[in-house]
Amino acid sequence: MKLPNTVINFHVIQNSRWMEEILRVLLRFYNMVSAKDVERFYFGGLDLKNACHITVDDGDISVYTHLFPLIKKYNIPISIYVSPMAVMTGRNFWFQEIDGYDLKLFLGYYNKKYKQKHVFEGKYQVYALVKSLQLKEIHQLIVGYKHAYGIPDKPRRCMTLEQLLELKASGLVDIGAHTMHHPILRNESLATVREEIQQSIEKLGEVLGEEIKYFAYPNGVPVIDFGNREMDVLRDCGIKLAFSTQAKSFTVNDHPLSVPRRGITKGGPMFVLAKLALGDKWEALKRLLKGKQEPDFRLGKEGNGNSQ
Repeated sequence: MKLPNTVINFHVIQNSRWMEEILRVLLRFYNMVSAKDVERFYFGGLDLKNACHITVDDGDISVYTHLFPLIKKYNIPISIYVSPMAVMTGRNFWFQEIDGYDLKLFLGYYNKKYKQKHVFEGKYQVYALVKSLQLKEIHQLIVGYKHAYGIPDKPRRCMTLEQLLELKASGLVDIGAHTMHHPILRNESLATVREEIQQSIEKLGEVLGEEIKYFAYPNGVPVIDFGNREMDVLRDCGIKLAFSTQAKSFTVNDHPLSVPRRGITKGGPMFVLAKLALGDKWEALKRLLKGKQEPDFRLGKEGNGNSQ
């Protein structure tokens, strides 16, 4: 079966058995390649066919407990994108804190704080509203909600530095930056964007003892989450590849600072294979079957902020 070159993105690996089933299907139909291979594809003329590269954002502990043993078993190269702040301090990202919240209650608190009257339409709507805020506003919103309802901090979600270094030592894992605090960069000032990007690259390079060449945008939808401003900052920082979450195949026509990726969160092996085989038609089919997605809410200016 001929399939388009694809970068796949994961966040949390729910269980090892599901992950192994997905990997075995990918190994059957794709040539698994590394981030260095993708770099050579864009800059060195490397010809890739039926190629698949696996990325993982945020550095969730499940990467170490569930995915790492499997890539060693099957000798599969991957790249992961982490915040040195999260790795060093154990502090969770804002979206890890609100995971599992009663989103109707959370929306009610949001409405009260911002004097809005949004009617609950589901998870995508609530997350779109939050993602229209600047990072400092998001933190204030969550802190206020926790205080109002007596909600404690969540346990640590990310890997430790020791675990990250073990992944690096395997030779199978390239490690890239993912900002310090996971803001939606397009919402922030240029000074904040530079600080978030530069510090994440520099500090990650210090703890790993190597040059950081790769980056993944938080949330990662082109235009909505980042644009030319962010790409210029990354270029100035020496980044070679930056990954978006634009759901399409990668080709030589892409900008290397906006490499597309397809996200996978659930579904059996055949579902995942069908999704990948449909290629660029998948997103249109998903909207037809499931209705509005998070970017649709944000493009519709559902929120309090400057996401446009």
